[in-house]
Amino acid sequence: MTRNEYLKFVEGYYRAARGLIALTPDDKLDFKPQEGLMTIAQVLKHLASSLGASLEMANKNSWPQMPEGDMPPNADSMPHSQSTTEALEEIDKDWALLLKEIDKIKDDEFEKNKLTVPWMPMPMTYQEFMMQSMEHLSNHRMQLFIWLKLAGLKLHTGHLYGMP
Repeated sequence: MTRNEYLKFVEGYYRAARGLIALTPDDKLDFKPQEGLMTIAQVLKHLASSLGASLEMANKNSWPQMPEGDMPPNADSMPHSQSTTEALEEIDKDWALLLKEIDKIKDDEFEKNKLTVPWMPMPMTYQEFMMQSMEHLSNHRMQLFIWLKLAGLKLHTGHLYGMP
């Protein structure tokens, strides 16, 4: 898979996540299904750094410090978006960052160069890492969809995939 093929593929995931964020009412940002889980505001913040920020870390070989003890970190300590508008701006910036960062590598580097990600058990190519980043985005998009439904929003499966 070339970089352009990846971008074409992942754009649908980005647009679907963005569409779901746009449906999120600000008065539901503090909702979480139970203690110990992220709030909707925290899920929004997490979604907004799934692609571009991931590739920037890989390109710079600069990874966040891993917390001591259990993974993932305690949900209460995770950052959150202040509003749906802010989350939309942040995910758009992350998409722009992805486009900028992917332009820094060549197709053969994307397909073959290995990197070591601290939280993964073995080295992987940029392509493999970015496919996992896309999966991460998709998983948290599903989390947002479920949280919104549990918070009382009338959503249908099409909303999960970016349909009106």
